[in-house]
Amino acid sequence: MKNTPLFTIRDDDLNYFSTPEDILWWYEDVFSQNIPVGLAAIPFIIPTGDSFPYITSGLEVREYPIHANTTLTTYVKSNPLIEILQHGCTHETKDNVFEYAATDGLFEKTARGKAELEAAFDTTVCVFVAPHDTIGTHGIRAVEASGMDIIRGRGSKTFLPRSQYVTGLARMVAHKLTHPRTATMPAYPYVLDFGGHKEAYSYRLEAIRTVRQLHAYIDYAEKRRGHVVLVNHVHLRDEKTRENLYEAVRYARERGFAFVCPRELFAQSS
Repeated sequence: MKNTPLFTIRDDDLNYFSTPEDILWWYEDVFSQNIPVGLAAIPFIIPTGDSFPYITSGLEVREYPIHANTTLTTYVKSNPLIEILQHGCTHETKDNVFEYAATDGLFEKTARGKAELEAAFDTTVCVFVAPHDTIGTHGIRAVEASGMDIIRGRGSKTFLPRSQYVTGLARMVAHKLTHPRTATMPAYPYVLDFGGHKEAYSYRLEAIRTVRQLHAYIDYAEKRRGHVVLVNHVHLRDEKTRENLYEAVRYARERGFAFVCPRELFAQSS
């Protein structure tokens, strides 16, 4: 598969309140084509309303562990095309600080969240997605300590004092200089190895305005024999976004992409 461009789907916010129907609304047609999907799951969601207005009405503000939704976990375990990723621990924003922008306490939270997901879904979790795609250096060290790689936004935005980050930063600077229009800048199309973890970069489906823009992003990765990672949100049902997802799948297949789950994206870079 070397030199074959890769296509990966990352879907955020699976949680205790999710249902199999939520997943199938988006992906029934995708699964029928034998295409895998990475579902980034929140281990212990706290419904405070910062990101989840659809589940906050009348609920007690506390942790809701995902393993307690046995209808969801049974369905996911029965579907071999689903990979579970870790999406924070509680996804709670405190004092206007996103969960993985915190400067302490994340080693314990990351390990606890990973253990919850692995037990709930009877799997090994290899990939981490930060809530709001925001992660600081403490968060990165916590993720590394739990043995996971990271999918994040369009490029790396953090720096740790190690040689791999010098090279990575240089690549990010060159990439941004080549594409000065931030709003339409393509995601960096390769996995970067930062020593303790690897990173892959992605596009939010809901931010892609036109089919032409969608095709341009896929063409960019195809010409560079790189990858495309599309980010979706399972609870934000939107017909236009679903149409864009289906069009992305169709177009990527036409362009010769291989459809892989998130962990394979990192394995292919080894």
